[in-house]
Amino acid sequence: MEAIDQHPKSWNSTKAYTMAVIALILGLAIGYLVNSPRETGSTVPGAAVAQRPVPGGGKGTMPSADDLKRMADKQVAPLLAELQKNPKDPDLLSKIGQSYLAAQQFETAQHYLEQSVAVKANPENLNALSFVYYSLGDVDKAIETLNRALKIDPKDPKILFNLGMFQWHGKSDPKAAIAAWQTFVKANPNDPKRPEVEKMIAQAKQHLNLPPGAKTDKPSM
Repeated sequence: MEAIDQHPKSWNSTKAYTMAVIALILGLAIGYLVNSPRETGSTVPGAAVAQRPVPGGGKGTMPSADDLKRMADKQVAPLLAELQKNPKDPDLLSKIGQSYLAAQQFETAQHYLEQSVAVKANPENLNALSFVYYSLGDVDKAIETLNRALKIDPKDPKILFNLGMFQWHGKSDPKAAIAAWQTFVKANPNDPKRPEVEKMIAQAKQHLNLPPGAKTDKPSM
């Protein structure tokens, strides 16, 4: 924790801002990630917050990757201690994995989330794991993981929303994105994100004649 002690004033504001950053990271570009709808932004996970200054115009800057890792390590320390007693507890494994996911420690997050899913595969854990794969550049595996979640709950709004986003942003496949989002609308007609999804469907339809993989304008978020 030396870096924190060396800059106590800037870290206080940075630490507070980090809480917002972590929430934002979980929703960047995807919309529904992990537990709830989040603010959205860049199509590249983490990119939109990487250069943001600390609010208030102070001298502090965004926490570095090392700072975020130290915070995640501190946060999961009691969970890891509990995991020693219950090494196959899927909820503990998921909480640890999601903490590292929030800190952009994707490989570490993958380690714990894969263990959690191996013990108990549910849509929430599979959704988080899919974001890890997406963030590591394995779009196909991310989509495969979401499809696995849909076999458990075919109407899950988070999974359907994210599947469309991965197909659109990751594969540039508007047809597949539209299919996922249309299922979203049909299965969840009262979901608050329905207007956003319908807008993206309309935008994606403008690119149906383009071959998968072609560069296109992405739906505005």
